[in-house]
Amino acid sequence: MTRARTALLATLALLVSPLLVVVGTTPAHAAVNVFPVPTSAANLGRITTAPDGSMWFLERGANKVGRITTSGAIQEFPLPATDSSVDNPAKGLDVGPDGVVWVTTEHGENVVRLSPAGVVLNNWRFPADDPCVFDVCPYAGEIRVGPDNTAWISMNYDRSFVVKLGPTGALTESPNAPACDDVLGEAADGAMWCQGGSAEGQDTITRVNADAAGGVTYPLPSDATYPMGLAAGPVGSIWFTRSSTDGSLTSPSRGSIGYLDAASGGTQIWSTGSRSAPQDLVMGPDRQMWFTNRGAAPGIGHIAANGVGAISSVGNYEPTSLTFGPDGAIWFTDAKNNSIVRVTTDQLGTTNVDLGDGVTMIPPGGGGGGGGTTAVVGALPAVKGVTPIRKGRLTVPVRCAKGAACAGRLTVELAKGGKALAKAKSYGIKAGKKSKVTVKLTRKGLGRLRVGRVVKVRIELTAPGSKKVLAKRVIKVRRV
Repeated sequence: MTRARTALLATLALLVSPLLVVVGTTPAHAAVNVFPVPTSAANLGRITTAPDGSMWFLERGANKVGRITTSGAIQEFPLPATDSSVDNPAKGLDVGPDGVVWVTTEHGENVVRLSPAGVVLNNWRFPADDPCVFDVCPYAGEIRVGPDNTAWISMNYDRSFVVKLGPTGALTESPNAPACDDVLGEAADGAMWCQGGSAEGQDTITRVNADAAGGVTYPLPSDATYPMGLAAGPVGSIWFTRSSTDGSLTSPSRGSIGYLDAASGGTQIWSTGSRSAPQDLVMGPDRQMWFTNRGAAPGIGHIAANGVGAISSVGNYEPTSLTFGPDGAIWFTDAKNNSIVRVTTDQLGTTNVDLGDGVTMIPPGGGGGGGGTTAVVGALPAVKGVTPIRKGRLTVPVRCAKGAACAGRLTVELAKGGKALAKAKSYGIKAGKKSKVTVKLTRKGLGRLRVGRVVKVRIELTAPGSKKVLAKRVIKVRRV
């Protein structure tokens, strides 16, 4: 099949009056402020900060965009009408350096530009490919606006590619454009990066050439496949978040965050836990990466270039997308609660949610969740097969992340029933190393294990002087 190579058709150039709705007042000095969006069930999406300090957000289900100021005043602007059968017609949003707002709408057939005041400037429609199923392709997804006010748009329906669209409607498309799925991000040098194209193999990211004709694709290791967000960071070429959906888009898990260095092709990745799912991310004024976390532990996370970070809940809110306002606070959309939430970063210092197993992100201050005063305990790598218990002793591996030594206490108990099998064993491991920790089972603990029988036990790591479990894993053992 061939692609259309012509300019976009300027089918509409609508001027509409914005719908103005003011809610709330200047936020008090409280750490968290909540601003309900007037339109119900708007299915809020991306939020980003404009050059004038206002923050624009996407109302995917309502076919609108919204703007909120640091005083909490919300304005909503309707987008041009779409096919009524389209669910969540507003797809992607970004704001250019000139303050113009760009939105992809419909099935992805249209691109809308709005002035900084919210007036619709253009409603351009992509020319359809031939043949085109249901007259809905090409299908635009994410959009990012570069330093020259040119928009980059990921296109996918039965294939994936990327195009450029200028402020006058001039379309740049190449038959050699790299395969780019929905995830787009701008690096510190202005280069655009995207997720690898095929749904069956989202294990690459691509640095797109400036002319959108080609690019360099980099493979990602197994703990970085299915990237969810791409953004510039304090080190490396591009940072990314990722998670696994386990076959269900509603239950993301096994999250991680890291960066890729284009010069070497190497990556640095930290696991955020089996119950986490980092998604949208942005570099903050403190040059840390801040991200929304979905999955079983919703909240806001942050991580520094050395891997020190945390994920904190914000009440019962579930962040969708986040940005920093000119007031230095984080503002995020919450699709579930249909609200914009403001939170100050001092409320997000430590992990206060259960991230599950396998966390290698280093807690702030050397601490785990809670007070941030305990030592880094390390992580429990996966153990294959059945581990033998010989002469009443069990040996398990503990890994210490790069950047800081780790120390703690290791305990063993039956996975079912939680009965202790051994006294806690203290350990200390150098930064970036993996060591084997051996615990001696008590006489009572041995008595709970039948010789030759395989049972499941739970290994737990706690910080010295603390009973809070910071890492855990269930393994199979056999007394021999």
